[in-house]
Amino acid sequence: MSLSRFFCLLVPALIGLALFAPVLNGDFVYDDRALISLNPTMQEWSVVGKAFTTPYWALVDANRFGSGFYRPLGAATLGAIWQLGGASPGAFHLVSILLHCACATGVAALGLALGWRRSMAAAGGILFAVHGSHAEPVAWISAIPELLATFFSLLALRSLAKRQTLRTGLWLLAAMLCKEVAIGVWLLALGITWLRPKTGDAVRLETTRRSTSATAHSLPAQKSFSLWPTFLSLSCAALVVYALRYLAFDDAAAAGFDRMNTFHALDQSQQISLSFSLIGRYLAFLIWPWPHAPFRPLELGSAADATYLKMALAAGLVSLSAFGLWLWQRKNVTVLFSLGLLFAGLVPVMNTQALGQYPFEERFLYLPSAGFALLTVALLSRLRSQRLAWAAIALLVIPHAVSARSGITHWQDEETLFRWAREVAPNAVTGHVEYGRLMLERAQGAVDDLQRQRYGEYALEAYQQSLTVDPDQYFVTSVEREKGNLGLGDALYLQGDFAGAEAVYRRTVDHYKFSPIGYLGLANCRAQTALRHGESGHFELHDAVMSEALTLFETALLQDPHLDAARLGKANALFRVGRFDEALQLAMQLFDENPTRLETAQLLFSVQMQMERLDLAIQTLDYFLQMAPQHPQRDMVQQTVEELRRILDATPLGPPR
Repeated sequence: MSLSRFFCLLVPALIGLALFAPVLNGDFVYDDRALISLNPTMQEWSVVGKAFTTPYWALVDANRFGSGFYRPLGAATLGAIWQLGGASPGAFHLVSILLHCACATGVAALGLALGWRRSMAAAGGILFAVHGSHAEPVAWISAIPELLATFFSLLALRSLAKRQTLRTGLWLLAAMLCKEVAIGVWLLALGITWLRPKTGDAVRLETTRRSTSATAHSLPAQKSFSLWPTFLSLSCAALVVYALRYLAFDDAAAAGFDRMNTFHALDQSQQISLSFSLIGRYLAFLIWPWPHAPFRPLELGSAADATYLKMALAAGLVSLSAFGLWLWQRKNVTVLFSLGLLFAGLVPVMNTQALGQYPFEERFLYLPSAGFALLTVALLSRLRSQRLAWAAIALLVIPHAVSARSGITHWQDEETLFRWAREVAPNAVTGHVEYGRLMLERAQGAVDDLQRQRYGEYALEAYQQSLTVDPDQYFVTSVEREKGNLGLGDALYLQGDFAGAEAVYRRTVDHYKFSPIGYLGLANCRAQTALRHGESGHFELHDAVMSEALTLFETALLQDPHLDAARLGKANALFRVGRFDEALQLAMQLFDENPTRLETAQLLFSVQMQMERLDLAIQTLDYFLQMAPQHPQRDMVQQTVEELRRILDATPLGPPR
């Protein structure tokens, strides 16, 4: 490799590295928690093999709604990073940045494979490296499969441009096993093979006005794409992906990408209009990536936005005209590869029912932006003035870099992300719900009452606002609606408003018949009411209401047998109604499973004390202190143990048996 070629490939990577370096300081946010940081499946080496036999989101929850994704290489990569990086978010962010740099180099390498001059190829790689839409996919750890799929897709197209049949199929196989978006690239490769372009793109960037196309570097005119070997390679890649998907889903429809993630309550004509308007929005954001937003709610009343629909139709006409011109001449492979790559990456957005609650997401532009960068630089290179061409490229690169740099600042941590989401998208329920969830977690971990109250108020306000979004005007999933109601109940419960919380929980379980968290919340409220009756001396009411709570705990466990909070609540209720043997058995089981949880240790201790087993109660606390040496309440527990030992030593007949 010559020195100039080396720098052509290196410079885009270095610029991407410098631009996105602040991402290294980011934390796990949003889906990163469920997918990685709180997912024990993803934290074991076994996920590398399990990922090939399990749907993507089933690695988080076997019953995950809409789990029609299959991304084994993406999941395996995430699991490997966890093992090698020591559970640090910085390790994941480092991989994201390096993958982005590799993709920027891949864009430049594809330009060289198309016969571009090195300066032109480097310019394409640089424009991709700084594109303003890349803030989300590079800064968000969960988007690593997107980056992997793009990287392998670029390698596949480079191999296709260089007539490397076997490599094309292998790289596309890897891309499709990273994320479904690569299906569009597979279709593009199939089309390119069928059309079989014969010459390279004779364009220049650093030449003078008098330069002719004959002086430009081009692919050998005598070579053409091998039709049947390439078809065979591409077909084998698709068959392998289908076979693996079939084994994972055990369902022909799912294996064939027949997936409906959400239903937007739109008829067929509205779905078509939405698809075209989305294409227009995406094309507009490719050109001018501003403003950024993590969530863009679907406004049902304007699904077919006229402006963007017209833009999409105009872009479609221009694209068809360009493609028709290429078919007429059949020479310019740049038009075929770059324009094809741009729209191949946008193929998934045509299926709006598979996009989820927010059809417009910036990460969906990561792959299309490679085609955009190549096409833009190729068009600008046609300008008669070399200086004007470079000035135009600079005028694109600088604002895109500024846009990308400003976008990544919002992805540093969850509080920053969700505060921003609530500001820029107040009609997106997710921002309010997730911010409320975060504030509740902080309230539960607060060290003083003032902090707990403040965070609780923040959570209450966020959940209340989430429920003000009109579901008739904006698409709101039933899952998000349930989260909003449950969060509101949790916030009221935390503030001691048990009556208000009970009303919210009861409304939730009446509406959502399957709601284990709702039944858990309702059971906790009834248990608190029972305790208040007991404190007031109304023991009959205490026993009756506590029995109601016990029934509700059991209902929650029927819906979710692994809900530990409900198991703990049931054990407490059994203890309160005097069923000590059952309470002891369940408490011992919970303590064996997690001896570092103070609530479980306290329950077991209380049951043992009630049953006059003082020596066993001391052993319980001793074991807790041994297993949780850094617990913040260790001193309190230690003091309790010392007092009990003094009582035990002072007992003349020894400990009760």
